[in-house]
Amino acid sequence: CAKQYAGTGALKTDYTRQRTQWGLIMDGWNSLIRYYKNNFSDGFRQDAIDLFLGNYSVDEVEPASPLHVKKDWKFLALPIIMVVAFSMCIICLLMAGDTWTETLAYVLFWGSASFGTFAIILYNGKDFVDAPKLVQKEK
Repeated sequence: CAKQYAGTGALKTDYTRQRTQWGLIMDGWNSLIRYYKNNFSDGFRQDAIDLFLGNYSVDEVEPASPLHVKKDWKFLALPIIMVVAFSMCIICLLMAGDTWTETLAYVLFWGSASFGTFAIILYNGKDFVDAPKLVQKEK
């Protein structure tokens, strides 16, 4: 039932069985997966539920479907740039250059690139969230 509702298995299953480190790790992993799904890829489910329950009624004179939202280039490019920059920062740490100043320069460059990209993503955070599009919450 938890997999249908939240997209992952039940959390804290180690309470019903012997408590292990692996159970704690799996709970953390399932929590991360739930966070991602609930914030970045679950809006369509709420739209489907709203249509099914009648919370949103389709208007025949409505010009276009509110479900069709054009995505900008930043939704794909910024996460890729951040992952590449962070990976390069880790690689520069693991594969040191000839001198420590060279290694430091590479780490600072890629670290600042990954931090800057992360800051841009945080600044535009509401654009990255997959919010339901049919029924808006009252403010």
